[in-house]
Order: sequence, then structure tokens, then C-alpha cells
Amino acid sequence: MLQVPRHADQAMLRQAFLRLCKQHHPDTTTLPAAVASERFLMIKAAYATLQDPAARQRHDARLRQHFPTAAAPAAIQSLQEHPVSPERPLSGGEWLALMLLTCTLLFCAGLVGILVLQQS
Repeated sequence: MLQVPRHADQAMLRQAFLRLCKQHHPDTTTLPAAVASERFLMIKAAYATLQDPAARQRHDARLRQHFPTAAAPAAIQSLQEHPVSPERPLSGGEWLALMLLTCTLLFCAGLVGILVLQQS
């Protein structure tokens, strides 16, 4: 689900998780809301499983049982080719949150100004 090799370390898992969350989060994707929500939940569940050492051991044991000699599929690309950029563009939801925060701060500053004027 996270498109990482079996030997992926915590950093690779986190990088894949962030990349896939950005792609499939209902607020940042063009997929239908139901599909995006389902995929997003599956990505979160896969990440939770691979983050927990005991759950990951159980997962790896099941993989070895079903695919004892299979290597990672060739279609899975290395995360090194697609790192998560810390300077990604903001989503529509993030812009909205910034606008609301700015409006709230301006409103509060205005209220403080009014209170200061009334007291003087």
C-alpha cells in the first residue's frame, strides 16, 4: 500500500506516507470523495502497521508465507526518486485555513484597538 520495499526504514516509510497522503487526502485530490477517503484510510492503516515493530513483524511473516521468494514489484519506484518536498504548494484547504487565521487575527487586533480607545 505504501509502495516501499520490504527493507524500508522509518524515514522511507514516513516519506512514502506523506507523499501518498498528499496524493489521496480528500482535501487535496481530484479523486471522488468516497474513493479518496477509502484510500486515505488504507494508507493510514498501512503506515500504523509498519510503524509498530510487532505488527510489522507479523506483516512481514505473512508476506514471507505468501511470497517466499518474490522480490518487490518492478513497478514500485524508489522513494529516492520522488522525495517529499518541504516546499510543496499549499492545498485549497490550507489556503482557506490561512485566510481564516488572518481574518481572525485582524479582527482581534481591531477589538484590541477599540478597547484601548475606549479606555483612554
